Amino acid sequence: MLLLLLALGQAPSPPTAGPTGDGFRLPNGWTLTPAGRHLVTTDLPLNILPLSDTRALVATSGYNSHDLSLCDISGAEPKLVAKQTTRQSWYGLAHDAGRVWWSGGGGGRLHTYAATADALTPTSQEPPAPKDGDIKASPGFRSGLAFAAGTLYSLDINAGTVSATDPAGRTTTAKLGGRPYDALVSRDGKTVFVSDWAGKRVWLIDPATLAVRGMVKVGQHPNQMAQHADGRLFVACASSNSVSVLDPAAGAVTETVSTALFPRAPAGSTPDALALSPDGKTLYVANADNNCLAVVDVESPRRSQVKGFIPTGWYPTAVAVTPDGRRLLVGVGKGLQSKANPRPAPKPDAKPTAKPLPYPYIGTTISGALSVVDVPDDKQLKEHTDRVYKNCPYSDDQLTAAPHPTKTAIPTRVGDPSPIKYVLYVIKENRTYDQVFGDFADPKQFPTPKGNGDPTLCMFPRMVTPNHHKLADEFVLLDNLFCNGQVSRDGHPWSTAAYHTDYVARDWHLTYSKRKGVDDDDKGHLQNPPNGYLWDACKRAGLSYRSYGEYGKRVSDGQGGVKFEGRVPGLVGHMNPDYGNKTPRRKTTAGEKVRDTDNMDLFLAEYDQFAAAGTMPRFVVMSLGEDHTTGTTPGTFTPQACVACNDLALGRLVDHLSHGPLWKETAIFVIEDDAQNGPDHVDAHRTVGFVVSPYTKRKHVDSRHYATVSLIRTMELILGLPPLSQYDAAARPMFDSFTATADPTPYTHVPAGVDLNAVNGKTAYGAARSAKMDFTEYDAVDDFELNEILWGAVMGPDAPQPPAVRRAIPFRAVRR
Repeated sequence: MLLLLLALGQAPSPPTAGPTGDGFRLPNGWTLTPAGRHLVTTDLPLNILPLSDTRALVATSGYNSHDLSLCDISGAEPKLVAKQTTRQSWYGLAHDAGRVWWSGGGGGRLHTYAATADALTPTSQEPPAPKDGDIKASPGFRSGLAFAAGTLYSLDINAGTVSATDPAGRTTTAKLGGRPYDALVSRDGKTVFVSDWAGKRVWLIDPATLAVRGMVKVGQHPNQMAQHADGRLFVACASSNSVSVLDPAAGAVTETVSTALFPRAPAGSTPDALALSPDGKTLYVANADNNCLAVVDVESPRRSQVKGFIPTGWYPTAVAVTPDGRRLLVGVGKGLQSKANPRPAPKPDAKPTAKPLPYPYIGTTISGALSVVDVPDDKQLKEHTDRVYKNCPYSDDQLTAAPHPTKTAIPTRVGDPSPIKYVLYVIKENRTYDQVFGDFADPKQFPTPKGNGDPTLCMFPRMVTPNHHKLADEFVLLDNLFCNGQVSRDGHPWSTAAYHTDYVARDWHLTYSKRKGVDDDDKGHLQNPPNGYLWDACKRAGLSYRSYGEYGKRVSDGQGGVKFEGRVPGLVGHMNPDYGNKTPRRKTTAGEKVRDTDNMDLFLAEYDQFAAAGTMPRFVVMSLGEDHTTGTTPGTFTPQACVACNDLALGRLVDHLSHGPLWKETAIFVIEDDAQNGPDHVDAHRTVGFVVSPYTKRKHVDSRHYATVSLIRTMELILGLPPLSQYDAAARPMFDSFTATADPTPYTHVPAGVDLNAVNGKTAYGAARSAKMDFTEYDAVDDFELNEILWGAVMGPDAPQPPAVRRAIPFRAVRR
């Protein structure tokens, strides 16, 4: 095919997210070729419980409906037999003699069912859905469950408690602290094991009194546990890429089993679930971020050995083995592919006043799956392992090197010099490529169309974003750039740490769907990445850095006012106190955020001081988020005014720096933290980004497949920093956007093309609904409804809905 295309004078299409022929290429650049046979479910199946060799329970607890599904796993394809749906649930599923208990998560209760081979019957009353604002008021957050000797043990992860309910219905509760995740009764019935998700420990508890008899330190983010017949306790430790093996009698870890694909791999495998084979010889571990199962020989104590890997769908979150030991049951957290989103989709439980969204919100594009995989023999495991390594773009040599045949300003080895000294990283909010740059493909707008865009999805064209368009035209248009994150909650960790923990990956599904989430502790042990953020890497390397708004929080200034300070340790003392907090030129109305242009005034004034004094930080990270908008809230600025203000601020930034004394040594990187608030015809993760520097190519379209972590990897190479995770290590650096020769021609910004001070009237489309939204924090907004409001306000309330896009879903056949 390649030769035919070359013969016809046509270049092959660049790789992008989508089907690959034998699998699916994800937006992050990793490939899926899931083994087995699949039943599509809703997202985040956190629990799988085999009832027999032919029946299994699968419980999902993600953004979409929370379903407890009874599945037939005996045939050529797994089938749904019965299903019950609840408002709130989470990890925690137990079964005994036809009774099923399922943790109610933020609902603070347990769901109970009677289970037969063909039916699930609720035996507890489902409470009504909470009213808006009452979600956090619900009592507790039920998590791990264990049933033994007639007693049910249950955890409350937010309250930090363990409870025991005896056969007479009497309940005893004890305080543990931390964030108790999983409960497991020992095989001899003398101990209850509880993993502390935030505390790097496992408690050993007396089952009769619930008193803590001991505690064993393990790896970071211990979650699911399994016990061997010989007493060994296996604990999956998500942020340590490993399984800790405990000797409960000795109260110590006797072995640590790395489940990463490579021996030196940094954070990024995320083992988050495990299961033992019935004969006790093999441990199966779900590597969520590597999209695979690790197959570990554990027959001999202290001599565990990873035998190989089995490919799964996107982000496996549960694993079990059938009682006969012949089949593996894998819960796939994010499904078997990602999707484009320019098609209509109704909102589940939509309010009568809300119109259907004209394109799917990113949360609804994510599904889950139950994969049934035959336990492989040695030959099949070798084939599976080979496929897993082919799907993975990471290798250990990428920790120090990034080969490229052509010399550019970007070093190809960590620590090699670069002519670029100062890196400015701008993180914006929530736009897709087509929303802003779709019009580049419209011959009516541009005589020479360029880029892979859909003009019908362009909501903020050149008139609203003249500087975005001019920057992309004069420097590099990136039309194959994808966000690693789905929403702001995980988008900011991905944008600053090249990783999100298993906690963030699970919890955003709850909070963004108006369910109660899991509370982190005061030190952020659940959300902070194991290797820190970019500024932490700078600190370790002795490089100066400063943040403007990113990862900041308001605190007292000691004089009756407030200032911004870092909300993570590495940024304390490295944050501009006024950015996002004060305006230098005008007064704001009550509740109004500081505008991007005002924030830019503050930054540019401080930049000039740094430049004059020779103290410019080597790395600067900046939040520039007014393009998020405030919907059509009456009295606030219109969506077009918000996006145009953001555009002008960005244009003025490049203008000022490119006319300044440090320009010849400067590079500016810009990306949206996520792409959740718009449609895109390629993939819901495709987004807007820039690389702007004297060393950037001019008038160039770079269609290489990049992700958020590609920008991070490129900045790390410039600054001489090693990768933070497997994801930035494996990312394609943006060599093709750079040259080795500087062109110092400055950039001149374009004045705003629309009224920056236009405000929403009381009759604006969606005004009443916008007025009820909380725009003080990006994560607090109902983005599903905001998307519909923005579409109606910008494109018109009667604008035609974008056409449907259908894609084949590739499955890798597994012969039985």
